[in-house]
Amino acid sequence: MTESELSRNLADIVGENFVTDKLYERKLYDHDIAPLPTEVSFLFKTVPDAVVKPRTIKEVAEVVKYAYSKDIPLVPRGASSWGFGGTIPTQGGIVMELTQINQIISLDIGGFTVTVGAGHRWKMLLDYLEDRGFTLGAYPSSAPSSTVGGWIVTGGRGIGSLKYGPLKENVQSLKLVTPKGEILILSKENDQALFKSIFGSEGTLGIVVEATIRIIPKPEVVSSQIAVFDTIIAMVDAITDVVGHPRKPFFVEILDDDYLDLERSIGEHVPDAKMVAMFVFEGKALDVQVDIEALVRTISDRGGSMLPPEVASVRWEDRFYPMKIRKAGPTLLAGEITHPLSSLVYVIDEIQSIKEKHDLKLGIKCLMVDEATVLSMPMYLTDERKRWKFMSILPVVNEITLIGLKAGGRPYGFGIWNTFYFRDVHGEEKVREMKELKRTLDPRDIMNPGKMYQIKTRYGIPLWGTLYRVMTFFLRAMRYF
Repeated sequence: MTESELSRNLADIVGENFVTDKLYERKLYDHDIAPLPTEVSFLFKTVPDAVVKPRTIKEVAEVVKYAYSKDIPLVPRGASSWGFGGTIPTQGGIVMELTQINQIISLDIGGFTVTVGAGHRWKMLLDYLEDRGFTLGAYPSSAPSSTVGGWIVTGGRGIGSLKYGPLKENVQSLKLVTPKGEILILSKENDQALFKSIFGSEGTLGIVVEATIRIIPKPEVVSSQIAVFDTIIAMVDAITDVVGHPRKPFFVEILDDDYLDLERSIGEHVPDAKMVAMFVFEGKALDVQVDIEALVRTISDRGGSMLPPEVASVRWEDRFYPMKIRKAGPTLLAGEITHPLSSLVYVIDEIQSIKEKHDLKLGIKCLMVDEATVLSMPMYLTDERKRWKFMSILPVVNEITLIGLKAGGRPYGFGIWNTFYFRDVHGEEKVREMKELKRTLDPRDIMNPGKMYQIKTRYGIPLWGTLYRVMTFFLRAMRYF
């Protein structure tokens, strides 16, 4: 089937204004937030054959049924604000952009829920709720761009997860279009196993089109506080004490001195410290005041010191721009690993070694996602215009992932680039269960193929770990060209 024929058939479903086969438009969908060297096209067909933008759930289901009937690969896409290749086609096919499925369907004040289309942006939802006296328990730091469906299928651990749990504990129900085009309503009460499996499935089990999310009353007070420390160990001890309190902070962010240097290089006013931790408390005014007083005592006991509240307030207001250091770029790459708080010293030391080995401008930003777990995001600058040097630096993301595994953690997600660690994270038995679920839901393997379970090239050939390691070796060697 030619690209124009495919486009015409899709136009019969969604209308000609909501599908394209124009090459210059399709090429906008051959990458995500991270740049991709053109050489990747030898392995993967990253440019889709058509891009479709359905406006209704019915249109989503009809497009999926069509793709399934013709064995055409289908890649769901939100805002692609995640950099591990989860929304990049590996075998061409159809990219389905879901940003048109963005309606706020209902607000149940008595039931404390909001129902929203999967293409709605988190920041817009947050603003909508706060205008009405409510807020969300958890949301991503990329909220201005990230979509509801995108964060659901990529794990959903971010701002607020420390206090209110990960996103799967804040979502009451989901509406899912399966790879065969069926529409299912999933919840903890209705098909609980599949409901849980969707979180972190990265668009391989179906397309989330709608979610009903728990909301909470807007707190009386939100107060941010910043503490600085001379050593990582002192900071870890202080954080351990604070998050162990029965009334946990809403959010804890950690920055190392290298990250602060990168912010300083773009003109930001930042503290002069080895390590910085920001603590955010929310709730009733009296409770927050008690929590802050306890925090100040803990920080003092652990050898840290507090900065003026206005410094913390500015950083809290800036929380939605974690990648602003890109201004110092021109290119910013990042790894994302979750690991125990107790291994943070090891992780930072090992990442420092990577920085020195590759002579990188690299800083580390972390956040607590539960009382014992850190999401660490080492970010480093490079220049994609310097082709060979840039390609030699790409495997650094894999080195970061290996550090996370050795620290008792895991990559935050898989996409294309972390798929080789899928078995290391889940173990053989769990992988067999997950593959069986994939085969049951998607026997023709059309839904976001070539990701997570097994990387496959544009020709459908599996890319095994040994070959990948050889490729990585040659990529590293390119730094000498």
